[in-house]
Amino acid sequence: MNKCFTLLFGLLVVHVSHVACSRSFTVDWENDRFLKDGKPFSYHSGGMHYFRVPRQYWSDRMNKIRLAGMNTLQTYISWTSHEEVEGEFNFEGDNNITEYLSLAQSHGLNVVLRPGPYICAEWTFGGLPYWLLNKPGLEVRVYNEPYIEAIAKWFAVLLPKIKPFLYENGGPIITMQVENEYGAYGPWVCDKKYLQFLLDQYKKYLGENVVYFTMDNTNDKRLECGAIPGLLKALDFGPNRAPDQQLKMLRNFQAHGPFINGEYWAGWFDMWGGHHANRSAATVAERFDEMLQLNASVNFYMFHGGTNFGYTNGAMSKVPGRYNVRVTSYDYDALLTEAGDTTDKYFAIRDVMAKYVELPPDPVPPNSPKWKSSVDIHLKTQISLFDNLEQFSQCCKRKLPSLMEHFNQSGGFILYQLQWSGPLHNVSLYGVHDRATVFVDRQKIGSINRMQSLNGSLILPVDLSDQLNVRPDQGYTISILVENLGRVNHGSYMAVDFKGITFMVVLDGENVNLEDWTVCPLPLNTVQPALQNTENLRYPPAGSPFTPTIFCGSFRKLNGDDTFLDPRGWEKGVAYLNEVNLGRYWPTEGPQVTLYSPGVFFKQGENVICLFEIETANPDNTVVFTDVPILGKQGQDSMDNWVEF
Repeated sequence: MNKCFTLLFGLLVVHVSHVACSRSFTVDWENDRFLKDGKPFSYHSGGMHYFRVPRQYWSDRMNKIRLAGMNTLQTYISWTSHEEVEGEFNFEGDNNITEYLSLAQSHGLNVVLRPGPYICAEWTFGGLPYWLLNKPGLEVRVYNEPYIEAIAKWFAVLLPKIKPFLYENGGPIITMQVENEYGAYGPWVCDKKYLQFLLDQYKKYLGENVVYFTMDNTNDKRLECGAIPGLLKALDFGPNRAPDQQLKMLRNFQAHGPFINGEYWAGWFDMWGGHHANRSAATVAERFDEMLQLNASVNFYMFHGGTNFGYTNGAMSKVPGRYNVRVTSYDYDALLTEAGDTTDKYFAIRDVMAKYVELPPDPVPPNSPKWKSSVDIHLKTQISLFDNLEQFSQCCKRKLPSLMEHFNQSGGFILYQLQWSGPLHNVSLYGVHDRATVFVDRQKIGSINRMQSLNGSLILPVDLSDQLNVRPDQGYTISILVENLGRVNHGSYMAVDFKGITFMVVLDGENVNLEDWTVCPLPLNTVQPALQNTENLRYPPAGSPFTPTIFCGSFRKLNGDDTFLDPRGWEKGVAYLNEVNLGRYWPTEGPQVTLYSPGVFFKQGENVICLFEIETANPDNTVVFTDVPILGKQGQDSMDNWVEF
């Protein structure tokens, strides 16, 4: 009996070993192609980031990627999503990357994985955790001891989770990117020791048999700077560039190997104050066809963009004094909308794919129904921030500068208050990161926005100055509410993007940094605790001018349909649906107006919507949900946001 069992077990081991050994994914350098299990292979891929899409919708989006004729899924890994607090790791819920990889495989999709650690992605701090900024001597994206030590600890947790999903181990991962568009960093940082360190880390945990690659764009210098000797090089470019010319540029650098467009920009991201991207479906399809004629492997960036929920949007600052911010939506004018609906672009690409592969026989599902509120929702509960600070913050006495990072705060707001007396005509702020609204004696003086200038002076209204002049011995409060609009995700100033008033406050020419300030960190990831303690709320004096206030109202919703919050009539703030931070609204700035509100964020029955309004409340104190998104103000859709990295 034992001999029979031993023989059977031995045969099983041989069989499993044979299956594992029969799976291979390699580069056929001589013939400029991939080989999958020894057969020529090109991948046609849809980009979708698990951290931008509710977990309940992953399968639907992957199915639509498959039905378009794609055979591969591409995703980044967001370090900051998994390690928001140093040493505390989260791989649950929307961060369950192993479930995501398993689900991709169940849909018959290969995976191109991009673990970074820097990912750009128009994502907060380029996917790096903000707490890195608290490490003395830190430099990012170079061989810097504090930086690489943190990476090594992160990879020691992440990469062993990834290993079972490698293709050779029976999983879906066919290639992995090292860093991301490194040739564009600097300009020309070109730290080869850093890149080699990352590759060595990959090989330490994943082995030598993985197809690792780097990716860059635009010119030979970037290709050279971002390359690792011996590694496959991919390009990224949009339909404004001819594929044959891009291949020629690649061949000047890498004579042989597959032709890869690792980010085919089917649309583009939007920024506050800009226009909504709109890339022609016909143009995108035509260029895609040209790439397939060249036997290229192509990934659509993005196939499905998703949403920058909460405070996860990024920003760009490539030169001092220049700063622009990504909007909450990451619709990207992609093949699938922010809500996962198919588009004309989707079917145009599907038609191209039908010329080269046999499409799956099952039909593309219809777009999901959307919900629209039948009446205005009244936001009856009002919570004045300045009158209820203890509900949201543990304030303390500090000198300036005192920044979010000093309080281990990733995003949200920080409030600076100073008791002052005597005449006052001018408030000047230097080093505003990123948007400051100033109040004197509860009266709003104005705002200074880093998108226009790092520094600014606000002149008090004459009537207020006169009031302060006639009561020189009576004190008043200066309040400066600073919002972190988004951590820089691309550019040379990532590692110095601290949040708050980073330099000084000057009152009528006097530097007051060393005065006795009250500083209140305000992450405001949720407002639920205050709603559960309404009996202890305090209210502003009668007749007081408006100050930042949280407005909440309840409503009923009895289905699970997606919808879009319409905040028109309000000016600037953050929206919360039940326990979820939907993200920033800023309809007066645009282009985005509505906020995507997934059906899975609602409860069956009673729900609560809250707006933290900073500037000006809707006189009616109402909001509505609509069944149609508004991502660009009328006449604004264009590609004016297009920026070559």
